[in-house]
Amino acid sequence: MILVADSGSTKCDWMFSGITPVPRHFESAGLNPFFMKKEQIVREVKKTFKDITVEKFTKLFFYGSGCSTDENKEHIRVALSEVFTKAEIFVAHDMDASAIATCGNKEGIACILGTGSNACYWSGKGLLPQIPKFGLGYILGDEGSGMHMGKLLLKAYFYNEMPINIRLYFDNTFPDKEDIIKSIYNKPNPNVYMASFAKFLAENVNFKYIESIVLTAFREFFATHIVKYGKHKSVPVHFVGSIAFIFQPQLHQVAKEFKVNIGNIIKQPIHNLFEYHLKHHSAN
Repeated sequence: MILVADSGSTKCDWMFSGITPVPRHFESAGLNPFFMKKEQIVREVKKTFKDITVEKFTKLFFYGSGCSTDENKEHIRVALSEVFTKAEIFVAHDMDASAIATCGNKEGIACILGTGSNACYWSGKGLLPQIPKFGLGYILGDEGSGMHMGKLLLKAYFYNEMPINIRLYFDNTFPDKEDIIKSIYNKPNPNVYMASFAKFLAENVNFKYIESIVLTAFREFFATHIVKYGKHKSVPVHFVGSIAFIFQPQLHQVAKEFKVNIGNIIKQPIHNLFEYHLKHHSAN
């Protein structure tokens, strides 16, 4: 039986088909090797699968944020092997998942816009070399992501750059400003915490100032990543992730500015991934 997983920093989607032909889809916390020790990964996965007979799985295809090096892939594989003891485990980067889910066997540019961000060029058969190979992470990169938008929002607030009406609403929504700073600098996964402020942006995107933050983040993503590919005006550019899905009008606006043709926008690639592996790999 095949199990497929697609993990970002915030959450991980799992899918498999059991006795019934309808696939089962559920979520766990994100499993990122940059932020989680083996014991944490094992504990989270065991909790997620506590009511499922894991020995039935013969193949596990795991795509994850942070799985950009052989060391990080092995870190995830070893942890998963402690839970799925009967399964052959394959680990790849979440860029592979995004490209397979959106491009299929056709040439194109695949992008992730969720908690973090990334982009790759897909030949129709595999990823083409890029520099940096898989982005720079939330400190140096992640342009256009939920983290990036949250960071822009928080900077505007603390630098007193917000219009007064937005500032008052922000004050009412987040009364403890000291806790914000502590959560960024003293708690684990600050990228996930900053990305959580994208919800405030989504709820108030009809305000021009709020929309300008979203547009600024997307423009930086396009300028930093998309235009670096010579064919960005001639092949479709696809997106996966909650940020791309939620802010589709703004994403289309920026794409038009850069003369880019948007292809698919998918919130969760897990369904397409699962169908791909059902088609190409035996469940025995």
